[in-house]
Amino acid sequence: MGRILRYLLFMLPGCCAAAVLFLPARRRIKGGILRKTAMLLFWLFTGGMAAITLFREPGWLLAGLCGSWTPLFDLGNLGSRISLIPFSDIDNIYNIVGNVVMFVPFGFFAALLWQGFTWRRALAAGLCITGFIECWQLLVGRTTDIDDVILNALGVFCGYLLWRGLRRLAPRFARRFHVMDILELVEPTIEYKEQVLAFKAEMLEYGSGFDGCAGLESTDTYEEWLDFRGREARNGWVLSNTWLTVRKSDNRVVGIIDCRSALTDFLRQYGGHIGYCVRPTERRKGYAAEQLRLALEKYREAEEKRVLVTCDKSNTASRRTILANGGVLENEVEDQPDLGESGILQRYWITL
Repeated sequence: MGRILRYLLFMLPGCCAAAVLFLPARRRIKGGILRKTAMLLFWLFTGGMAAITLFREPGWLLAGLCGSWTPLFDLGNLGSRISLIPFSDIDNIYNIVGNVVMFVPFGFFAALLWQGFTWRRALAAGLCITGFIECWQLLVGRTTDIDDVILNALGVFCGYLLWRGLRRLAPRFARRFHVMDILELVEPTIEYKEQVLAFKAEMLEYGSGFDGCAGLESTDTYEEWLDFRGREARNGWVLSNTWLTVRKSDNRVVGIIDCRSALTDFLRQYGGHIGYCVRPTERRKGYAAEQLRLALEKYREAEEKRVLVTCDKSNTASRRTILANGGVLENEVEDQPDLGESGILQRYWITL
């Protein structure tokens, strides 16, 4: 415990410097008080870590501020200060656990505060952060150890997993830390003709499926696509409401979502109440989860009790979107109509 308290004391100058820098920057940080508080904690932690990792020894900066300055850089005996053989010089469990735990906040706060922070990015960020620190420490007379790179990167990844756990247990709370562009569902009108046609062209260019697009891929003109009721009658489809998901800041159509009013035997087994998609260039921004949330609000207004949403088992992004909105897996069924790629469809119910 004494060693932990000593390290926290060594971090104090860096935390203070980070707090000073945060004050003028806070007005440019988007989001509410909750996100700004988390951002402040991240700045404080980053500043503290800089204080104990980027100088000659963990307490070098604090000692200097107390009047005991020593030279910062030391390039002597470089060869003897590099260890590139993994796990050849681990002396105790404290160092192993400490090297992991110290870097957990980097992965946790990065995923908490910024959208699109995947496990791949977590690993890449961990390697980049600790790689830079280890290279810098060579310049200030400290040892560079491959074990530190591995364990520190593992810590960043564990932080990402910790955020995943938070998002699974409290998805609505976790979303409050992200800055989300304001989206709205609007009825398709002739005003959006050029945008919808551009949406269709982009989907075809990227080879994306048209789930939830109400037959957009099979219509020749925009006016033909707008004839939803006629197409439903001709094809024997159930009544549905098709909405354009529009980003309010620039009125750009980023997605399309189709909300069915009832379930046939086919829809109950395979299709569900809702189909949706986001254009390829606007993905990884949380738009799919947000447009599904907005659609669920429509069902609540209609006093529905629960809705069924399905996805292909291999579609990880769609599964995450459903889970983020409270979806509960009921079962998996064989994809007899060949709607997906894996041959298995997952059926999720969302209670409203």
